[in-house]
Amino acid sequence: MIRRSESAMLSGPASGAVLALAGLLLCISNGRTPISLAPWWALMFLLRFVRGRGPIVGLGAGLAVSVLASLIVWRGMIPVPPGPYFWIASGLGVIFFVPFVVDRVLAPRIGGFASTLVLPLAFAATDLFNALLSPYGSWGSLAYTQYDNLPLIQIVSVTGTAGVVFLIAWFAAVVNWAWEHHFSWKRVGFEVSIVAAVFSLVVLSGGVRLAARPRNAVTVRVAGLTVRAGDARRSMGLLLNPDPTPADLKAVHSATTALLDTLFQRSEREVRAGARIVAWSEANGLVMKQEEPALLARAKEFAVRTGSYVFLALAAAAPGSPRYENQLIAIDPAGQTGFRYHKARPVPGDLEMGADRSVPKPIPGPAGGRIAGAICFDMDFPQLIRRAGRAGADILIAPSSDWLEIDPMHSRMAIFRGIENGFAVVRPTDKGLSVAADCQGRVLAAADYFASADHRIVAQVPTLGVRTFYAAAGDLFAWLCVLALAGLVALAQGMRRPL
Repeated sequence: MIRRSESAMLSGPASGAVLALAGLLLCISNGRTPISLAPWWALMFLLRFVRGRGPIVGLGAGLAVSVLASLIVWRGMIPVPPGPYFWIASGLGVIFFVPFVVDRVLAPRIGGFASTLVLPLAFAATDLFNALLSPYGSWGSLAYTQYDNLPLIQIVSVTGTAGVVFLIAWFAAVVNWAWEHHFSWKRVGFEVSIVAAVFSLVVLSGGVRLAARPRNAVTVRVAGLTVRAGDARRSMGLLLNPDPTPADLKAVHSATTALLDTLFQRSEREVRAGARIVAWSEANGLVMKQEEPALLARAKEFAVRTGSYVFLALAAAAPGSPRYENQLIAIDPAGQTGFRYHKARPVPGDLEMGADRSVPKPIPGPAGGRIAGAICFDMDFPQLIRRAGRAGADILIAPSSDWLEIDPMHSRMAIFRGIENGFAVVRPTDKGLSVAADCQGRVLAAADYFASADHRIVAQVPTLGVRTFYAAAGDLFAWLCVLALAGLVALAQGMRRPL
């Protein structure tokens, strides 16, 4: 039996310091406002601890720190009572730690530089399965922590978020491997140079992609609106009663009519200022189901009269119904309904109905562009939104509604969908960060609901996007990581090295 190198082990005091540093960095590595460098080093120090102690202590203490950090990081971002929050956040901490368990089992058996691939492959696989299987979609992906590193995150146009996650984890594994070899250049220099070259190539390619984007592209003026809907929203609650009274219906009609009048007045103001596309934030247009046809007729008349594209984000409820329809309706300048879309991914526990299984097909827009749509939480599911990219969308309108604790992270997550699929994203947001970004993630306009009195964004948005490898091939890179990890598992079966 081959003995594990003593150089890979940590002493008690040293291991405690490494674990504490890992825990502190984990607390600023994700959540509402992560520090982008933190996850790179958090993973490295946590891996160094797990690898540097025996299996029981390393895995047990490492898991405890991961769960504790998760409880801190996601506080307020998961809108459930304390009891369920404890279990949900703890579960996220366990899922996050799974790649370290895989690494602890496989890497010592494989040995050598190849062992540095175990952790990134496991993280990429976890990122994929989380997006596919979790009811919260891609929430928690480490890729989103790199939102401010535009050259780096251009790689998602090829690999999806798994590519960024792979690089973060590979950095951690390589630094740990060099640490285990006392950072001896003679022993690790060649391999480290290869990794540095790969990272440099990724960032350089991203920079080239950003620089190659035409600066004189044809643009269209887009306005995203949010109107405070307090009275109307409270009155809509009366419809949820099993048997609303005539007085209840009258109160709902009065409040929603006033809200819709304000939305159309502000839409008119934006069109007069030059906007060709006007979009409302998620469920900002509140309407009783029986009054919806009249609202659509009004919107069509508005679109024809002003020559604009109008994207109505509606919450329609029938009296006595326990749920409401969360809709996005596109009206073109000819007064035709481009699409009527019901939110495909309702938030777990919400009262909204889920009807559509896919995002709508893009409709013709200004200057030869094509406009698609999605609603808020839909944007957290890369595989769903990829259908718009595959259909050739150039602009995606994504009406949304957030709350303080997920502002601004939720809007930043949506920008990744645009980079992946090559379309601009316009996200008018109630109680959050309204943002418009081009197909490479450059922010064209932004306004925070909690920091501005005029809840709107206005941006000149490129009418044409780009076609991307991710839109065509999907999660090919992530699935290749799954296959490569399975190959390492098979390879490790023949190894006799101890943990």
